[in-house]
Amino acid sequence: MGVVKREELLSPCLMPICLSRNTDPCVRSISWSPSGFSPNGGCLLSVCTFDGHVKLYRSPYMEFACEWIEIADVSQLLYKYHASVNFAEADNSDLLIHQANEVEAEAGLVNGKNLPGKKDAKRLKSDEANSSSLPRITPQQYASRSAILSSLVVGWSPVLPCLKNLESPIKCSILAIGAKSGGVSFWRICVPEQYSVGIGNSSIKPELVGFLEAHVSWVSAIDWGLSVSSSHNSQLILVTGSFDGSVKLWSSELEEVTKITESKRYPFCLLMEIKINEPSPVATISLSMPENSENKVVLAIGRGSGSLDVWTYNLSCDQLISAGTYHSHNQMVMGLSFSFDGRCLYSCSQDNSVCSWVFDGSHLHEINITSDIPGNHNLANLSHLSDLCYGIAVSPGDMMVAVVCNLDPKLLNPMYQFGTQKAMVELLYTGGWNLEIIKEPLDSSGANLTFWESNILYSLKKFENCDKDLVIWDIITVLSGLKKANPGWVEKLLCKWFSGWFSDIQQDAQLENILSHTKLRVSTVDTRKLHLISVICRRIAFVDSKSDNERQMWHEVLVACEKELRERLVGCTFALVLNLASGSSSEDIGTQPVGVGQMVHWLSVNNGEASDWLKNLLSKLNKLRIRIQSLCQYTAEETCSYCAAPVQFESPEIAGCNGGDLTGESTETHMLSRCAVSMQLCSIVDPIWFCICCQRSVDKLPPQGFFRISGTPLDVSCVNESLGTDVNVPWCPFCGIMLQRLLPDFLLSINPV
Repeated sequence: MGVVKREELLSPCLMPICLSRNTDPCVRSISWSPSGFSPNGGCLLSVCTFDGHVKLYRSPYMEFACEWIEIADVSQLLYKYHASVNFAEADNSDLLIHQANEVEAEAGLVNGKNLPGKKDAKRLKSDEANSSSLPRITPQQYASRSAILSSLVVGWSPVLPCLKNLESPIKCSILAIGAKSGGVSFWRICVPEQYSVGIGNSSIKPELVGFLEAHVSWVSAIDWGLSVSSSHNSQLILVTGSFDGSVKLWSSELEEVTKITESKRYPFCLLMEIKINEPSPVATISLSMPENSENKVVLAIGRGSGSLDVWTYNLSCDQLISAGTYHSHNQMVMGLSFSFDGRCLYSCSQDNSVCSWVFDGSHLHEINITSDIPGNHNLANLSHLSDLCYGIAVSPGDMMVAVVCNLDPKLLNPMYQFGTQKAMVELLYTGGWNLEIIKEPLDSSGANLTFWESNILYSLKKFENCDKDLVIWDIITVLSGLKKANPGWVEKLLCKWFSGWFSDIQQDAQLENILSHTKLRVSTVDTRKLHLISVICRRIAFVDSKSDNERQMWHEVLVACEKELRERLVGCTFALVLNLASGSSSEDIGTQPVGVGQMVHWLSVNNGEASDWLKNLLSKLNKLRIRIQSLCQYTAEETCSYCAAPVQFESPEIAGCNGGDLTGESTETHMLSRCAVSMQLCSIVDPIWFCICCQRSVDKLPPQGFFRISGTPLDVSCVNESLGTDVNVPWCPFCGIMLQRLLPDFLLSINPV
């Protein structure tokens, strides 16, 4: 940043820097990106350390690797930008230090003492090389630049729509970084153009898009929200908190955000500033924007004093209303998190307390938190081993809360535990609460299955939206535990859920009738619901099923769903091929068709069971066979990767060679797996994708537009329009969950699903 005279190091503004001796690699703030921004389709991790550095990491891609991989040093990029504009200061080139003067300054000619002799010669040469090109600055300049570059908190925005100013539209997210200067820098990170299960060649390049002078003191908390409205322009909401106790609410039109192409003042306007009479540093912030009220913002503020403030803000009428201040914690509030669309709030503190609240729109109502589900009483309660809470987070399906706690060293075994065990994550079940405020005391025991039913149905309904990533491990865990205690109740819950999809089925219908109706109507069900059925069948219905008849009914539904999904995959590929054959340029099609020959062969073999609309597409392909053969592989001829023997197409799942080598002699038959998307043989050299639910392998990723299909028959023109600019995504085409790298059976996954 510059050179300061040694005698000026004791200036008041430099004293905190000179006296700082904290060299431990402590982390001050972390934040996860939305899924899909890592080269392998997962999340990026942004880490802000106590020394003010921010870096981005991705998960390991090797089987035996546990260290996360650094992909970008954002602080270094921030420094390069400020250095290029001279930290927005006046030109001070006249203060450049001459080499001789620098040697004299570094020699320590202070108080009449000369430089020691030969021992410091090497140090002086190094200092001279490092500082000869740097400007001499004042202590005030050094402190100011240090505050600009010292980051305190990081936060990712929700996924923003496709950028309109780029040639190839692509989704992005904004990483906000709060600094000691009170400013916030904004970095745009786009999803990779293609995903790779290995090392890959997709580089993540954070792009600086602007600054915001948010506060006059340290920025201590950041959170984002997205207001999507059909009546007016959608808005990106930002809330910032400071050490001086102030909280500010900012907004920007989504269209303006996506058009920014250069580093400048970010287009955020101040909506409201929240001040209290007795300001206390803002420790954490949580923002919720209920889906059923597009103009409403619910804001929770945790402070260093242990108090908790809740506010509601109406975007349409610009009205800010206080929902009260609550003092359930005695020390700093370390974590806040909303769930159930802003109806529940969880908080944790340094005093080792965890509080749960129900929000009725104007006040918070505290209830006792429970950590059990009906029928499961064997969970270990380790809360007595901790002495403070670090943070809190809600699971994707709102069924659980994770609390990170520091272990009390006095209670640990000094030989076996003290040196290795520092903290723990405690999972608490929260799906059995009564979210409706009534006059009687709230029942938080979890014994009333009515509350579990309403909350589980709410969460399942939320995941019917294909724009939400299908991450329902917490719902599956809860349903599995409830099925062990009361299998009949889980059956009724699933009946009620399925019956809501069809208008001609009553909610009190029998499971057999509902499953039979679902099996016949799969062509009218959207792809996301078919994926939910697939996961429910494999993880709930097939596990501990006591009736063979019931298991057979679920199996028939699963077969019907997978047949419909496979036909939609084949239909998408045929539609792309017909689009190419009609004269469209291959550059205009984002998803290139693969496995055409295998799909044609599969459909010819199963012609009697295929749908009529798919047969019509096949007949159109056969008429253009000669032209299509020049565009893509139209035959299903393949050879074994081990012995080069011919491999006949017999199944879309697995294959086996004929057991012959190049000399024609009989050898061992090799079993090979086929890609669940293209039906082609999977590579045995390169790493491939794997679905942990249906145990299928994927070599070629499916297009994102496939997961938005609402039913069949497919409209070829609509399919081409939706798939034309789509990227291929690492999601299982039969389960909808995220794919991961296929690992050996003896290794646990490094990415828990």
